[in-house]
Amino acid sequence: MTDAEAGCARTTMSSVMERSIPRIKDDIAYTRSFKELIRTIDLIQQSRLPVLLIGEAGSGKNQAIFCLASSLRRPVIRINCSGDLRTSSLLGRMSPTEDGHFRWQDGMITQAIRDGYWLVLDEINALEADILFSLHGLIDEGRISVANNSEIIDAHPDFRLFATMNPSRYFATKPLNQALMDRMAVVEVEFDPEIDAHMLRRLSLPPDDEAGFLKLVDSIRSACKEGQISQNFGHRTMDNVTKLAPLFGLDRALDIAFTSKLEEVERAAVKTMIYDFMRKLAR
Repeated sequence: MTDAEAGCARTTMSSVMERSIPRIKDDIAYTRSFKELIRTIDLIQQSRLPVLLIGEAGSGKNQAIFCLASSLRRPVIRINCSGDLRTSSLLGRMSPTEDGHFRWQDGMITQAIRDGYWLVLDEINALEADILFSLHGLIDEGRISVANNSEIIDAHPDFRLFATMNPSRYFATKPLNQALMDRMAVVEVEFDPEIDAHMLRRLSLPPDDEAGFLKLVDSIRSACKEGQISQNFGHRTMDNVTKLAPLFGLDRALDIAFTSKLEEVERAAVKTMIYDFMRKLAR
């Protein structure tokens, strides 16, 4: 490769990484609790320890990582581990070239390690055991061995590993193996009532109605925690409800953003909660 080609490659890589820096919406509520969560993650990543965030769906786990990455101008590769993932797409594979030869192609994990991305493994406990095991050496030694390529990749100094998972009581989830969890700094993430209140103010409800709606949300979350329903009412759901309510009305917005996503046998109890709230709202 000539000096000109190398320079062009570096420029292209820089441009790709720049586009991978998260873009944060202007209406993010930086509450006291959310800023403290971001600060905690920042202090841990500065020590180069991997960070595991455990919390309810929609509690802001990924959002906190993205906000920090954006403020520090760090590119992020996020992998939803609950999808249908192949080892080749994560660690890499040999792929044919136009001239009939084969060339190694990095997967998303190896690309992040080699080039210095922040890697976010969303719902990490859904990954296959062989991939999870490969992370042990990465955390312990700062390098990963890729069997198909007979290569050992040293982690870039800017590489950081983050992971998220829901509480183990969630349906269809499996616990993370203890050996990997022991290698990570664990941060528990709770729902932030200040964020709920911040988003609900968009609807300009009277104070009593606003308090009633927040109580309704707490009741739904309690039902999920007790295993009565499978879906939780996260901050993302609250965001969607407040955006849909001006278009469809609050009861229809709740149905579109939340209730219709529940299993049929779960809907009746939630609809009763919503009906009771709307009846009080109409008075």
